[in-house]
Amino acid sequence: MKTHRLSAAVLALGSAVALAGCGSDPASEVAADCEPAHQFETVEDGVLTVALTNTPPYSFEENGEAAGIDSDILATVAEQECLTVEYEAYTYATAVPAVETGRVDVAVGGFYRTGARGEVVTLSAPVYLDELTVMSADGVSTVDDLVGKQVGTVEGYLWVDALRELLGDGLRTYPDSLSLAQDLTAGRLDIGLDGYGAAAQSTDGTDLEIAVLETDPRVPATEEPSQTSLLLDPSNDGLATAVDEHIATMREDGSLVEILEANGLPASAAEVGDPRLI
Repeated sequence: MKTHRLSAAVLALGSAVALAGCGSDPASEVAADCEPAHQFETVEDGVLTVALTNTPPYSFEENGEAAGIDSDILATVAEQECLTVEYEAYTYATAVPAVETGRVDVAVGGFYRTGARGEVVTLSAPVYLDELTVMSADGVSTVDDLVGKQVGTVEGYLWVDALRELLGDGLRTYPDSLSLAQDLTAGRLDIGLDGYGAAAQSTDGTDLEIAVLETDPRVPATEEPSQTSLLLDPSNDGLATAVDEHIATMREDGSLVEILEANGLPASAAEVGDPRLI
């Protein structure tokens, strides 16, 4: 799994984290002769400002470094565009308005392509697929298995409203995947629900089992794997064009699959199909 070094300030919510866009040394400056592949403006000149959610393996902070699939993708974008990168820590709930209002250029964290998000931010081209996954001690896999249990999930996922209607007080939401995993492994929850990649990461080294939640019309998110996107500043068409072209190139040259596999997702997750909203 690739990581990108952060300053110690990332340990505080909203703290900025510098990351070099060109060169292998995270502390280095962009090379003077670096030629960007595209021309576009950013919130801060020469810097790609990124809202980083703590949602392994999509994006997270680990030992003072930014890590995960989306972080690796943006490192490639920054290198090609001669930008340094500053990551700022956000929750799922706060990252979207940060992009919408132009406080950051991009938000990362395995965000699903939803119609509601597409109304307030620009969604990048689909990046990879993810599925609603159950974490439990006994491998439960149906919606009926959730009823009557203490269930946790991450706020901001598209399935939260349907589950809240179904489970009522039996559903507890968390600001990020790590908080969810901590309560689940501590026994404060019976079942955890997360994206497949996050669930696999959270249960690694534990006795918990994971299973994709079986299709059930009461939870529409079970009916088709969700496509993920990077969330982009809606006022910056040039940035969106550049990011989409880099994603396409990474898919074609195989580097996207390498990133997915290094972070625990199968190569098939790169086979997104035509863009769609849920």
